Amino acid sequence: MLMFHVKRLIFVFLALPLISIGQHMGSTTLELKTLPIHTMSDVALLNNINGYTESAALNATQKEWFYWTNYSRSDPRRFWDSIIQPLLKAYPNLKNSYSVSLKKELYSTPSLPLLKPNAKLAAAALSLAEALAEKKASPSHTSPSGATFDDRMKSISIQKCAGENISFGPPNTVLMLVLLYIDEGVPDLGHRKSLLNPSFVEMGIGVGNYPEGKKLVVQDFSCEQQ
Repeated sequence: MLMFHVKRLIFVFLALPLISIGQHMGSTTLELKTLPIHTMSDVALLNNINGYTESAALNATQKEWFYWTNYSRSDPRRFWDSIIQPLLKAYPNLKNSYSVSLKKELYSTPSLPLLKPNAKLAAAALSLAEALAEKKASPSHTSPSGATFDDRMKSISIQKCAGENISFGPPNTVLMLVLLYIDEGVPDLGHRKSLLNPSFVEMGIGVGNYPEGKKLVVQDFSCEQQ
């Protein structure tokens, strides 16, 4: 059981390519601690997000995921210095070969295209998140109805270049995103690859509510489909 003020298990699941034959997952156990306060203070990023018509439909959690994902892509080195490094001080057990490789990668990655909201991707992500939450099911890229990631992408006419991340744990967007980047226990670093994929330019976020305040967050990505 996951309880407040005890260790919480945070699951992060691999981003899948559009045509896939398998999937992996990683998990990290963290003791709940007081974390650094992160404010969405980059005005240019906020203006970018709010500049899209689709943004009017974003709730607060979805907007946080757009902000922090784009924050990480807009300046990967800044993301390490201002966000990840302070978290590693709070959670020294995350200082491992995965975080070492992440620092090297973020320091060498240039600014990437910002992700814009896509209503179809958002609907697909929300459909999976809510379906899993309704059943209190374990996080999965396959919905309780049996629809796979490929099925869901094809149903919204995404024909190429797509991926999916799933995070499950306490409702802290920054922490969940950093764990996706570290990708501990995922040999091919699939979450990190999706987050730093320069071909991805669109994203949809779906959130499912679980007991004890836990959240399941689905990120669906795609490149331009035209």
